[in-house]
Amino acid sequence: MEDVKALRETLERVEGRLIAAGKVYSAMNFAFWLTVMAIYYALEGVVNMRGAASTVYWSGAILIGIPLTIRIWRRFERLCATSHPGAGRAGRGTAIQIALAWVLGSVIGFFVIPSMTAIGVNADVRFATGLLSFIGIALLSQWLITTGGRSEFEMIPAFLLPAIAIPVVWNMESGAITWAGFVIVTGFSITILWYLYSAFKAIVR
Repeated sequence: MEDVKALRETLERVEGRLIAAGKVYSAMNFAFWLTVMAIYYALEGVVNMRGAASTVYWSGAILIGIPLTIRIWRRFERLCATSHPGAGRAGRGTAIQIALAWVLGSVIGFFVIPSMTAIGVNADVRFATGLLSFIGIALLSQWLITTGGRSEFEMIPAFLLPAIAIPVVWNMESGAITWAGFVIVTGFSITILWYLYSAFKAIVR
């Protein structure tokens, strides 16, 4: 009986570390994009980051972020494969769906909404509304695809706060883009803290 108990405790510790690794992986993804946004706003205070400069900056961030995310995910897959051999295949199977969710969010947020002149009082408000919609749609879709709405509740603030902020930014006359950005930063920050707290709980349970 003691051997069985010891084995069970060992398996529970291994499972806890795998769960913690998954939470840390997710937190790192959000932390990367939070850093990218913080740098963007820091640069905007010094140089004009609108137009071509903004396009170049975010294109560069995407070119860095996607390979980084894939690299971290592959390491996490190898870690999970030691206990769950099918986990890697399942993760790769959802990658295309997640990518399509972000494409859908991009189309709606950066093309459809900004082109609707009936929205908001000026172009900045339309862009801010589109930015919040992009984050809300993409992350909500990703959450539903990966969890079915049954787990990873740590991700909820990252898309819920931008969604709640849309009616507020809709009526702004100035500062809409900056305010929308800080709403997204707040949502990401809460999500990161929640993920790290969950990781800590998984390790010490």
